[in-house]
Amino acid sequence: MRKPPAILVFLGVCAALLALVPIGYLGLRLVEGFDKAVAEILRFRTLELLGNTFLLVVSVSLGALVLGFIQAWLTTRSNIFLAPVFAVIATLPLAIPSYVLALGYISVFPNFSGFFASWLVLTLATSPFVFLAVSAALVRVDTASEEVARTLGLGRLAVLRKITWPQVRPAATASVLLVALYTLSEFGAIALLRYDTFTRAIYNAYRGSFDRTSAAALAVVLVLITLVVIWFERRYRGDYLENRPALGKRLRVDIGGLRFVAAALLVTVGVFSVFLPVFSLISWSIEGLGVIDFIIVINALWASVSLAVLAGLLIGVFATALAIWNVRYRSKWSEFFEGASWATHAIPAVVVGLALVFFGANVTPWIYQTTVMLLIAYLILFLPNALAAIATPIAQVSRNLEEVSQSLGTPANRTIMKVVLPIAWPGILAGMALASLAVLKELPATLLLRPTEINTLATRLWSATEDLAYSSAAPYALMLVIIAGLPALALNARARKALSEVKG
Repeated sequence: MRKPPAILVFLGVCAALLALVPIGYLGLRLVEGFDKAVAEILRFRTLELLGNTFLLVVSVSLGALVLGFIQAWLTTRSNIFLAPVFAVIATLPLAIPSYVLALGYISVFPNFSGFFASWLVLTLATSPFVFLAVSAALVRVDTASEEVARTLGLGRLAVLRKITWPQVRPAATASVLLVALYTLSEFGAIALLRYDTFTRAIYNAYRGSFDRTSAAALAVVLVLITLVVIWFERRYRGDYLENRPALGKRLRVDIGGLRFVAAALLVTVGVFSVFLPVFSLISWSIEGLGVIDFIIVINALWASVSLAVLAGLLIGVFATALAIWNVRYRSKWSEFFEGASWATHAIPAVVVGLALVFFGANVTPWIYQTTVMLLIAYLILFLPNALAAIATPIAQVSRNLEEVSQSLGTPANRTIMKVVLPIAWPGILAGMALASLAVLKELPATLLLRPTEINTLATRLWSATEDLAYSSAAPYALMLVIIAGLPALALNARARKALSEVKG
């Protein structure tokens, strides 16, 4: 077994230890009120919440997998018309916070609530994770085996199931893990759509009665669910495949008359995931045009962008180190520390925020209520977002290139810098963009940890919606969608590049 460079181990361990701070906080709360916590876990209400949460997570994960895979395959492999346009539309929901998407539906359909509403909103909001991962994998995988299978008489569905799917399965299942954890930790949309899950119950326990022990007990159950989800994903994911580019240009699969059905499907998805919420925001903005304070909007915009860029760079460094360690130098220790970074991803941001408030006030008071503490929160919350995007391109760098470099006397550290990182750079950049995008939309931890003089677009938006002042909230929401749309468009650059590499 090869020994990993020390800098990778150091950064990976630091990231995992920071991620474990919220779990340590939960453990402390449970020790202080053990009997009450056990009673809370054994309540019938907890079992009901478990059923609701499990149903939503499974249904959203399957829905996002099916929708994202269909969008990726149609836009990168089929002869559907306007493929570049549909590729862009598939990515745009990333720019719309799920609670804004929910608000858009509620403004049009006042009785829109419950399980189906939550499933629809979260499926539309998370399917881009699958689309981006699968489309990037489809760009890289070898297509020669598919062409051989077709010449041997296999039908389109058989080729898709037996040849294409095994090659993109690691990327698809990693993105589904991200979808599942996103659903487990989601609060804003769930609260607006009035569907009871663990996150809503935890938030109500904190805000309604300040019962931190009961909330901690529910959060522990959520962490255990997260570990089960991670275990299933790793068992089914399979091994990453190295990139073996096809010779020449890749041909699109002719789907015949189904082109029109496929186009109608993608148009429908675009209407419900992008057009409807954006139309609602524009309507609210026009209504509140006379009360907009542009100085406040610009200040909030600057705060959001600067925090997102700083957090994206920070998260990108740690995620790249951890991904290289676990993919290129896999061991039980690397798997443990990577799992630790994923384990806290389903903890609601409000719990992460409260854990860091406690940690900052009692352990590191010199960074309490500073930008540093806020960046640490973003690292804990969104490191898995970057890991999911970065691991696949790093794994697809041929190991032969590393072996040749090291056989010529180049140390492991320099080989990573000169060989692995340049080849995987587009995927690393996508992971950083994905993390920055998540930071732009983050709300609960920002409310708890931001310095008092900082207000982001998300916090301004939430303050207005709490007062039901939708016309005042609309400018912040619309600006947030526009700004978040920039990294969202950049994220599908590889998919759009692939469209120029295939023949119509």
